[in-house]
Amino acid sequence: MNKYNIKTENQIYELIKKDNLTFEEISKKLNFNDLKDYIYKSSKKYKKSLVKKIRKARDEYFLDAKIKIENALIKKALGYYSKEIVKEIKTDKEGKESKTKKIIYKYNAPSERAIIVFFEILKNRNNKKLEKVELKRKLNNNKEENKINIRVGFDN
Repeated sequence: MNKYNIKTENQIYELIKKDNLTFEEISKKLNFNDLKDYIYKSSKKYKKSLVKKIRKARDEYFLDAKIKIENALIKKALGYYSKEIVKEIKTDKEGKESKTKKIIYKYNAPSERAIIVFFEILKNRNNKKLEKVELKRKLNNNKEENKINIRVGFDN
C-alpha cells in the first residue's frame, strides 16, 4: 500500500480529468492494489481532500466533453470543409508504377438534424434561465410577505 501524498493526489486528479478513468484503471496505472482502500485508509483530512479532487476532476472532464460536443455540433450545423488524401497508383506503358497523393477539399453541407438539436439546446437553456429568474422572484416575494414591520418607540 502506497503512503498518501500530494503528488499521488495530483496524479489521480490528472488521470480522471484527462481520460475519466475508473478506480480500477487508476489503480493499475499507479500500481495500487485498490484505490478505494488507499482512499479509505488515508487520514480523514486527506481523504476529504482527495474525494473533493476526484469530484472536481470528473466535473472538469464532463465540462470539457460537453464543450467539445457543442463545438462539433456547431461545426455540423454550419457546414465545414474537410481534407481528404487520396492515394493513386498509376502504371505507365513501360509497366512502371508511380504513386501520387492528392489532397481534395470537400465541403460538407450543414446538417438539418444538427441545426434542430442546436436550437433545442438553446431553447432549453433559455427555459432554464427563465425558471431561475422566476424562482428568484418567488423567493423575494415570499421574503417580503414574511416580514413583520414593528415600530419601536413612543408616539406622542
